Amino acid sequence: MQTIITHDRMFHADETTAVAILRMLQPDVAVVRTRDPQIIREGIQDPETLLLDIGGAYEPAQGLFDHHQLAGAGFRDVESKEWPFATAGLIWRHFGSDVIRRLHPALLPDEVDEVAQHLDDLLIKYVDASDCGVRLRTAGPSFSALISSFNPSLPTEEASEDAAFFLVVDLVQVIVTNFISRYVGKVLARAEVRAATRCAGGRVLVLDACKPWASLVAEEMPDVLCAIYPMTAEPGSQWQLRVAITPDNKPRMLLPPDWAGLQHRALSAVVGTSGAIFCHRARYLAGAETFEDIWNMAQAALAYHDAQACALAA
Repeated sequence: MQTIITHDRMFHADETTAVAILRMLQPDVAVVRTRDPQIIREGIQDPETLLLDIGGAYEPAQGLFDHHQLAGAGFRDVESKEWPFATAGLIWRHFGSDVIRRLHPALLPDEVDEVAQHLDDLLIKYVDASDCGVRLRTAGPSFSALISSFNPSLPTEEASEDAAFFLVVDLVQVIVTNFISRYVGKVLARAEVRAATRCAGGRVLVLDACKPWASLVAEEMPDVLCAIYPMTAEPGSQWQLRVAITPDNKPRMLLPPDWAGLQHRALSAVVGTSGAIFCHRARYLAGAETFEDIWNMAQAALAYHDAQACALAA
């Protein structure tokens, strides 16, 4: 792959994401933005050129990754014809695993496949849906809308449009890299979370570092009500207590209501430990100076939880 050709003028999340994915594999690949039929024809004939969002066909062996043809480019769910492919999804389908392996070469093949599917479910399929005209409800602007906002609002010079396009491509590379790395962190932390100590009858998970644990606990550890862990790897790190969630994202317990929103001395006086730092007003998160302090808070929280359970059962 020496050259990518895509359309010029107004850009969308679809082709910018596709270009970003390919540049994550080959940062020096040339990108040509044009609608010139002659350049497009020459690109189709060049085995070292990929055409994205133009070309009128989805023929990966020929380097064609378009979805505007009458037949489209297929669906993720063929039977229901839901979640259609656009150019971003086609490029991710063929090159996403290579990107993940390049960023995280130690992953096993099944882990690479899991991460690739996760990113498609999290981001790519929504980019495709938007570009294919599927109406989706979102809380606030969608990723596609945010990307489109970088287009000039008034007619401008081609150089300015190209500058905005490549700015967005760089931004998307950062976003995709971050999404991949965060999920890889979850994958790699699983064995450590499963092996972590469980105290208080298995209801408190004690971790040796702040690492992704919540989703694994939700799925595999129904008895765990909360986790405690140091905030950093530095000696003398502060500790946090966080409430575990159920598979449907509901808290398994809440911290005592008289802790909510308190800090430092006020919280320490209520909890009965000298090193309490804060308790979130939503009662799912608290912090303390030392392990002993956070352990005392965890025990107090469990006592409150048990008292509430007894009161409800009475």
